[in-house]
Amino acid sequence: MDMEIYRKQYDFEMEQRNGIASATNIPIVALTIIGGALSSVVIGFKFNSNIQTYLFITFVSLCALSKLWTVYYIARSFIGYVYQKIPPSKELADYFKSLRDWHKEKGETDDKSNELAQTDFDEYLKNRFSEASERNGNNNIMRGNYLHGSTVAVSVSFVLLACASPLYIYQKVTSGVQIYEVKIIENIKSKTKEVKMAENNETTNQTPTSAADTTPSAAPGAKPQGPANWEFKGNADIGNIQTKTDTSSTKGKK
Repeated sequence: MDMEIYRKQYDFEMEQRNGIASATNIPIVALTIIGGALSSVVIGFKFNSNIQTYLFITFVSLCALSKLWTVYYIARSFIGYVYQKIPPSKELADYFKSLRDWHKEKGETDDKSNELAQTDFDEYLKNRFSEASERNGNNNIMRGNYLHGSTVAVSVSFVLLACASPLYIYQKVTSGVQIYEVKIIENIKSKTKEVKMAENNETTNQTPTSAADTTPSAAPGAKPQGPANWEFKGNADIGNIQTKTDTSSTKGKK
């Protein structure tokens, strides 16, 4: 089979992975908006012992449960997936060179060694593309299903919130206007003037500072410099990245 078919399938699954990660932003944004609206209507609603309150509690409770399902689906679309990618170019070049040297050790000529090494290398690369495409494709299918479930759950939350909103609006419209009692406090200006006069008296009674107190202090030293920035590498330097070869060698040592 042509190498290009394996390569296109591998590239397609990697693009699907990035597309699924980007599509998760839609239910996350919708979940944030619904959460804010749900909190507002629950805080502003006046709970009483009537059928309107019971219906409102039912709708908001179901909406909250649907939000929890949405969070679960979103989390499952991210957690628990391991993707595969082909080895770096340097490792591939070293492997091709080792194949060519191996064929030379068997007594083949330079041209024949290059031809046989290229055949073996193409077969190896097809197997790596096929293995990575199968693993990545299965991961993308599972993640896509969970992402679809989160979209459905957030849609149900929106419908339930829309059912609870008319009850909240009806209560706000039909409730009576709350009357506030306002008391006017007199003599505020006179009290403010008395406070200002007392502050002025305290200021005039303060003793002036002597000339000895106003002598300048010694000149400060050089301005201190802040610490320099730290230099660090990426996450790959935090721990050793285990490959299949490392895992097999570790098991052999055990």
